[in-house]
Amino acid sequence: MQKPELSWMRKPRLSPGKAYTRLYQIIFLACTSIIVLFSSYGVVATINGHVNIVGAALVNVEIPPSNLFPFSAKPISYLMAAALGMTFSGFELAKPMMRRFSPMEYSILKMIAFVILGLAAYEILYNFSIWTAEISGNYLLGVLNPDVINNQFPNPKNPYNLVFATKLSVTIFAIAVYTFYIVRTVEKDKLVYEQP
Repeated sequence: MQKPELSWMRKPRLSPGKAYTRLYQIIFLACTSIIVLFSSYGVVATINGHVNIVGAALVNVEIPPSNLFPFSAKPISYLMAAALGMTFSGFELAKPMMRRFSPMEYSILKMIAFVILGLAAYEILYNFSIWTAEISGNYLLGVLNPDVINNQFPNPKNPYNLVFATKLSVTIFAIAVYTFYIVRTVEKDKLVYEQP
């Protein structure tokens, strides 16, 4: 004989749509927190360490320390992963609102994404070409650490770390590609569902 189930003992179940929405909200908030945390760390470490190389504070350390944990990564890697996760979950949460956009708004968003995509692609090629030349030059000098390579151009007083710049450019490129894809997909879906 089966025991009767009391109503207060039943676990409330979320519909699949609400469960995914809750999951995307949690991912979005977690990724935002990671971005704020590591960006704050980068700013404070740069100010306190009097580092004049942009991004070096986010490349020259591993969190957690590799001698204590089997897995560790640079703060810029955490920032990259968090930005991509935040973008994905943010667009998943924004899709219902994006379905209300006008054709002009879709066009403007696609144009902005395309321009950013082109600029980020240029930056990636530029950084990789500098990186390749610098690694080759440093190899001849016996230095084999790509994390310490900096670009002095355009401001020699504040050079930027190439690992930082390249990961930032790749992240922006991926976000721009995904933005263009999502906007185009939502626009197509809207056109299909609105046809008589």
